[in-house]
Amino acid sequence: MPFPRVNVGDQEISFRQTGKGKPLICVHGIAGHERTYDGILPFLSPFFEVFQLAWPGYGEAPLRGRYYTIDDQVRWIEGFRQHFGFRRIYLMGNCIGANVVMEYAYKYPERLDFLIINEPHAFMPAYFYLLLYPVIKDVLWKFMFKTRLGRSILMRVFPLEDEEGTGYTERRLKKVPTRVMEAFLRSMYLYERSTDLLKRPRVKVPSLFPIPKETFGQVAEFVNRYGGCFENLKHLRVKGAVHNPVVEDAETFARAVLPELGIKSL
Repeated sequence: MPFPRVNVGDQEISFRQTGKGKPLICVHGIAGHERTYDGILPFLSPFFEVFQLAWPGYGEAPLRGRYYTIDDQVRWIEGFRQHFGFRRIYLMGNCIGANVVMEYAYKYPERLDFLIINEPHAFMPAYFYLLLYPVIKDVLWKFMFKTRLGRSILMRVFPLEDEEGTGYTERRLKKVPTRVMEAFLRSMYLYERSTDLLKRPRVKVPSLFPIPKETFGQVAEFVNRYGGCFENLKHLRVKGAVHNPVVEDAETFARAVLPELGIKSL
């Protein structure tokens, strides 16, 4: 059955809706879809009405145009909230999607009850820039995401799966056009170049940064660089996962995070 769509202005957003309770909107990063957070639904759905958004081109809603910015993504989240008439929401982002929801918190703090930034990037690793460099980028995107060898290499590093389901599936990477992933990465690149978070007022929304024992350098560095950008940020260690706990070890992630949201038991 197709996922529903919402018109948020210049784009449509497809999404999956589950559970009952306070609205929790979840967004993914450079790879993902309407089911990225499926693994934690058994733990979240009894307490939250969960909306898993798929950025245009990643899910069933196509990408109109070629490029967009993080400001556009923030506007799409706000358009989604307005569509459902939610006065306040819980918001969670994964990977570069965590940087997007942090920007939402800057612009619409009055709309948020709680912010969860899972795997935010403190900086763009140097090798990411190769994916934006003319000529070279076309070769790299096609190799990494459209060949079996490239995807097998990725699957040794990222929490990918062989079949459809939760997480960043290999089959999904085969379906998403490379121009869609490039547009997302480009939005992050432009954001990093033009934004100085340390010169802004601090984020007032209660915020949580769950991080596993081991992760990528650009993620581990986030608190060191930007922890002071929040008035109320809790750095929460999550045991049992290497890279991305929300995908790799959903139960451990949920047991660590839910008490911080005022839920004492699963």
